[in-house]
Amino acid sequence: MVNIENKGNHKKNRMHVLARWVGTIVGAIYLLILVTPERLDTGANSPGIEGMILGGLIIIAIVGIVIAWWREGVGGTIVTVTAIALSVFGLVTAGRMKIIAALFGGGPFLLVGILFLISFQRSRKLGIP
Repeated sequence: MVNIENKGNHKKNRMHVLARWVGTIVGAIYLLILVTPERLDTGANSPGIEGMILGGLIIIAIVGIVIAWWREGVGGTIVTVTAIALSVFGLVTAGRMKIIAALFGGGPFLLVGILFLISFQRSRKLGIP
């Protein structure tokens, strides 16, 4: 006989692992982009106000991913809200191709946040701590 409770736990576990690894990869890529000098050839040292806001939002999203490793609901909410903020920031600041800027700015973090929130909801339904 198949244990239904175990089957649900297995699906939750897969979602949990997927959220963690996708979040870690997305966070690492954006962190790498953040710390890599933008314009080595122009000699620009200051990122400007837009760069500082973007960097702050990315740091908040990465902190949300780290929190989500232990507290999926809280971390997933932080990442999702920050992803929406990143998308709005991309829409406001992009000169051309605003939709692309919004998708690349917040899309990956939105995916990660939703994965964490789905995993959190599944664990609540199954009563898994």
